[in-house]
Parts: sequence; structure tokens; C-alpha cells
Amino acid sequence: MRKWQKKKKPTPNESSQGIKEKVKDKVSTSKKYMPNLLKKDEKQKEKDQVMIKRASMKRSTATTIGRVIMIVSIVIVALGVFSAFRHNLVLSDLEDQVSAQQQDQSPKNNRNTQNLSAIEYFTTQFMRHYTSIEPGEDKQKEREEALQNFLATGLDKDAGIDYANIPGSQRYDSSDVVSIKQKDDHISDVSIKVNVTSTKEVEEKSKDKDGKEKVEKKNEEKQATLYYLVRLYENKNGYSIIDLPQPYMPKPNQRVTVSENEENKNTDAVVNNEVQRFLESFFKTYTAKDRSDETKFFFKDSSKAQSLNGLMNYKSINNVSVYEKKSTKGQYIVRCSVKLDQPVTGIQSNHSYEFSIQRDGQDKFEILTMKPVSYEIK
Repeated sequence: MRKWQKKKKPTPNESSQGIKEKVKDKVSTSKKYMPNLLKKDEKQKEKDQVMIKRASMKRSTATTIGRVIMIVSIVIVALGVFSAFRHNLVLSDLEDQVSAQQQDQSPKNNRNTQNLSAIEYFTTQFMRHYTSIEPGEDKQKEREEALQNFLATGLDKDAGIDYANIPGSQRYDSSDVVSIKQKDDHISDVSIKVNVTSTKEVEEKSKDKDGKEKVEKKNEEKQATLYYLVRLYENKNGYSIIDLPQPYMPKPNQRVTVSENEENKNTDAVVNNEVQRFLESFFKTYTAKDRSDETKFFFKDSSKAQSLNGLMNYKSINNVSVYEKKSTKGQYIVRCSVKLDQPVTGIQSNHSYEFSIQRDGQDKFEILTMKPVSYEIK
């Protein structure tokens, strides 16, 4: 009978309670202890931790490498900047030094260049008057007055020219300064080549129509090239010639220089005659043509041997003064004046020389040095 009875419909409260109970059953079922599932969860967690650790390690290594690269790059850039800055500083210092040196040297070089030009001009003008020679008292006086603007006080007013034996006239044509040797701040030695033309009256014999001999006078001109060594002194007031021009024969590719002797000199007249005979023999050889090789026998050092080789003729030696060296026994300082003759023009001139010699046996001497006379500048 119950079988066919109608079932009661649940009330709303009953239905909600049923749903809650089913949910509770499911929750209680999911919370039940299941060993297999737990092991799986633990293994999965371990894998997850390993992956996390690896990922964190990878990120750390990459970050470190990136940082190292960045630091190295910064260091390289910094070193480059420092090197460039240091290089620029060095260059700047070098430029400053060079600029300072140029500023220091430039005025000096300019002064030297201007000084040499002035010396060359002064010497050229002096030689223009020195080699211009004409007979007659008026011409002689005119030349003397012109030379007074160049010669130091105390030198011969005719600059050594012997007007008593002038066979004709001499004209200055041109000149070239060969070299300028500055001895110190005041004294310079100038080597100069001078071209001159000499004119002298000669007699020419001939016969007329009748066969009689007749003599005609005419002027004959000859050109000559002369070489002189001129010593001049410079101070704030200008230039002065402090020694008479010395003739010399230039050697190929060699400039003439002289050296000063500053040793004390004491007069000793005992050896004057011996020394004078020795110097007479020397100057005869010194001026003779084709005997230049023989002059080396007069010098202790044959490489210092000099010769005019016919450029001038020897006439006489005068005013020989001998001074014994206190420091070295048997050595002497000798000063003398030598008269020479120009073979082309016939004009005679006096020249002063200073020798340093030493005794080499009885009546024998050796020349140590030969130069123009050294004057004390006051």
C-alpha cells in the first residue's frame, strides 16, 4: 500500500539542508588523507624549487656579467679620456716650451742676422776706401780722411800703404765677404775677396819710318783679385778696424780663422837677431810662388802651415819685438811689421803679425801660431 502512495514533496527548508549536507560530504571527502597524492605534491614542489633556484642563478650570473662589462667599459672610457687629457696637457706644455724658446731665440737670431749684415756692410765700405789708391798729396789726404771713419785711434792713418813708392793707381771694383768669425761679443774677423784694377804708366819702344827708336808712354791696366783678413771691434758706438788688413791665400773649402794669445809678455832683447833672421827666411818662403809646400817646415804642426803663394812679394821686416813666455821656457811671443808688395799693381803695404814660437836648437825655431797682432782694447 505504501508503494503506491504519493511521495511528499520536500519543503524548501529540507531542500537547502540537503544541499549543505552534500557539500559537507564532498569537502570532508577532499580532506581525507591520501598518501600518493601527497608524494606527488612534494616531488612537484621540489622540482619547482630547483627551477626557481636555477632561474634565480641564471638571472644573477647574467646580471653580474652585465655589470662587469659595464664597469670595464666605464674604466676604458675613463682611461681614454684621462690619456687624451694628459696627452693634450703634454702637447700644451711642449707648445709653450717651444713658443718660449722661439720667443727667446728669435730676438737673438734677429740680432745676430742684423749684426752680421752690419759687419759685412762696414767691412765692404772700408775695403772700398782701403783699396782705392791714387798718387798725389791731395788724393792721399782725401783717402786718409775717409779711412778715419773706420780705423781705430792709434793705427797708421794711411792703413799701411807706402805712398813714397806708388807706381800708379789702384781702383776698387767689387768685393765679396767670404766669412765672418765672431770671436766674442765685441771682436769679429772678416775674410773678404776684393777685385781691383791697377793703372800705371809704362814705356813702349818702337821705331819710326826712318828706323829711329822712339819711346812712347801709355797707361796699362790690369785686374787683380786680393784676399784680406780684417779684424773689427764693435761696441754701442759702432764699429772700428783694430788691425791693418792681413793678406791671405784661401785654401779650397777652408775658412780662415785666427786665435788670440792672452798670455803675459815680457821683453827679452837677447834673441831678437836670431828671431829676425828666422822670420826673414820664413816670409821669403811664405810669399814665394810655388813654394807653399816648404812653409810646413817652419811650423811645429805642419797642418797649420800658411802661404801666400805669390799673391804678395816680400820686401822687408821691421819693428821686431820678442817677449819670452814666463810659463814655458824656450817659447816666445814675437811681434813684427812686414812690408809686402802687390805684384800686379806694385803697391807696397805694411802688415803686423804676431807669432808664438819655440826654440828648436841653436838658431832654430818652430812656429806654434801665426796671427794678426792682438791689441788691448780700451
